[in-house]
Amino acid sequence: MRPPSSLALRLLLAQVLPLALLAVALAAGGAVLAQRVVERNSDRLLAASVMAIAEQVSVRDGRPSVQLSPWSLGLLDGPERDAVFYGVRHRGRVVTGYGELPRLPHARVDAVVFGDGEMLGMPVRVAETWVEAPGLDAPVSVAVAQSLDSRRASVRELLLGLIALPVCLVGGAALLIWPATVWSLRPLRRLAAELTRRSQDLRASYAPASLDGVPSEVAPVVRAYNSLLANLERSATGLERFAADASHQLRTPLSVITANLALLAKGKLGGVEARALVQDSRDASGRLNVVLRQLLALARAEAAADAGVARLDAAARQAAVEVMRANPRAEVRVRDLRDGLHVRGDPVLVEEMLRNLLSNGAVYGGGLVFVRLCRAADGRPCAVIWDRGPGMRPAELERLFERFYRGAGSAGTVGAGLGLAIVRTLAEAFGAEMEIANRRRRGLVVRLTFQGA
Repeated sequence: MRPPSSLALRLLLAQVLPLALLAVALAAGGAVLAQRVVERNSDRLLAASVMAIAEQVSVRDGRPSVQLSPWSLGLLDGPERDAVFYGVRHRGRVVTGYGELPRLPHARVDAVVFGDGEMLGMPVRVAETWVEAPGLDAPVSVAVAQSLDSRRASVRELLLGLIALPVCLVGGAALLIWPATVWSLRPLRRLAAELTRRSQDLRASYAPASLDGVPSEVAPVVRAYNSLLANLERSATGLERFAADASHQLRTPLSVITANLALLAKGKLGGVEARALVQDSRDASGRLNVVLRQLLALARAEAAADAGVARLDAAARQAAVEVMRANPRAEVRVRDLRDGLHVRGDPVLVEEMLRNLLSNGAVYGGGLVFVRLCRAADGRPCAVIWDRGPGMRPAELERLFERFYRGAGSAGTVGAGLGLAIVRTLAEAFGAEMEIANRRRRGLVVRLTFQGA
């Protein structure tokens, strides 16, 4: 038999413990009720016996007399064969019965009163009444006492029934709840077995776990787990793509640098040839630096989320400064700079988006780039960037966002073809809309519409 899991045990305790507490409360209440019912019924029989004797009281020769009938005390017969005592007294003198029978000080005429006492060393229940008879100057006292054996036996019998029934109910519920709990957890065991099998595969699987048969109470946990799997898949895919892109893009400049260093190491080249190899290596190193920076930026873009708030004007100003610093011949003009344009997204990555767009415009658009910050018709912040370059053919516009794609006019420029791919990936992460088109005159225009913070 399997050891009970913590969840199954908790479910069992959560359902059985309240039933057990309810059973205890019912048993306690039943005990009080049983005691009252037995006392009430037994007192009624005791009172009937007293009244039966009282009806037999008569006066003979000026003295009280009692003709005791057998059934007067037979009312008190029971399976426990209780000890029964009776006593009839007049002015303290015993007419018949036991003189040592306990007296009840609150006894009165035509009413039966009850009390507890002791007779012959045993506890008894006493009932007493007074009877007025014609010709007597004082009422006659009639008392009957009964031991408590039958009462206690009746209470025990009732208590046994009242306690046994809740115990049976709780025990039956526990026996039924346990297999029901195990049965209800069976889909979770199947899910755990499936995930364990998938974890042992050589290649990790990020397919969402099936919700078939999963209890509705546990379905949110499985959905959250599937969401985590999706995030892990995106991260793993990004790392794999980064490794593939890096190996593809870094192979050529590294090969150039390695070959040039090998030629220089031989020492058989003249000064002009050596300087040419050094310059070629420097160009390859510069390209290597650009590719690494853009690959890292792309990896960050794929893992980006729309958390954070950025000031669009501050990001545009900083991006313009950095682009002009990296390209001394470039000029970036920021128009209609407005304060208070806050957008959703990490400030560093928002600046990265604008820097890539401005850098592309500076390199391929003749060096002069314009930026205008504004609000869209629906009030969302936007940035419009355009240049005065030659523009691009419609067929090339559709491929601009592909990784490592470089247009026909990119010959002789340093770049990896990742700038616009980074911008598009960040725009998707931030929920921003991006449009790119040729201007009516010359150049390209890009419009970024952000989500307001």
